[in-house]
Parts: sequence; structure tokens; C-alpha cells
Amino acid sequence: MSAVARTLPRFAVADYAAVQQVLARYCWCADTGDTAGWLALWTEDGTLRGIGDEPIVGHEALKAIPEGASNRPVAGGLRHLFGNLVCEYEDSPDRARARFYNLVSTWFEVGELSVIAICDARLVRHGEDWLIRENSMSLLPPRGNTPAAEKPGGVGP
Repeated sequence: MSAVARTLPRFAVADYAAVQQVLARYCWCADTGDTAGWLALWTEDGTLRGIGDEPIVGHEALKAIPEGASNRPVAGGLRHLFGNLVCEYEDSPDRARARFYNLVSTWFEVGELSVIAICDARLVRHGEDWLIRENSMSLLPPRGNTPAAEKPGGVGP
């Protein structure tokens, strides 16, 4: 544990619940194609890393995630389920790190596990809420499976 982490208070239950809500909405908005809801979760310069070679930066680029969901041939083709959420303050109680797993399943013809994303997100306090500043992920597809982001019409975690 770093010296900074030892001097900060334990992550407050109210903050944990608020971050959990942001991440739940992240999943729901991505799955249902709710572009406005998805963008409302991010800072203007928010960054998503781990889908493709280049990071996805800013609202204009980030909107491709939920828009891809609404353009899928089968409505509700992806479902995200996050868990094992661990939160801690970074350099102040207004900046948080949230680590979690995001299990992504596909429901096109049959239900199957698409990928597990190991996520490391950075959030900033925005009034009573939290906004995602960055989400960096490593994708672990099941052996012999192609991640949803690489399938036609697919969108990743």
C-alpha cells in the first residue's frame, strides 16, 4: 500500500454505492444502445482503452459503443455483468480507482461467454455523482472464441 493510500480515508460506503451505480449504468447503456445515458457517465475527455489498438477518447468517439449496440441485427445481442468491484481513493477523496471484472456474454443465436474484461477505471467526483475519466481493460476471451468487438456488428465491454 502506498504512503498516499495510507493517509486517505477508507472508501466511503456512499461513494462505493455511487461508483457501483455508475458501472451498472455503464453496462446497461452499452447493452441497450442508450447513447445519451452512456455519455453522461464520462468526463468530456473520457478514455476507453483495450478495445482495438488505439484508445477511444472523448464523447464523440465514445458514442460509437452504445450506437453499435443499437445497430446490432439482434436486439440485446450483448449483456455485460460486472463484479468483484474494489474501490479506493487515489490522491484525494474526489478521485477514485475502481477495479472490476466485466463478463460479456452474447445472445445472437445461442448464449455464450464472449469475453471477460479485467477493468481498471479512474473516476472523478462530479457534485454528488462520479464520472468515468478512464477505463483501461484487458480482454480475456475463452479459448477458441472471438471477442464480441471483433464480430460483425459487435461492441466490446
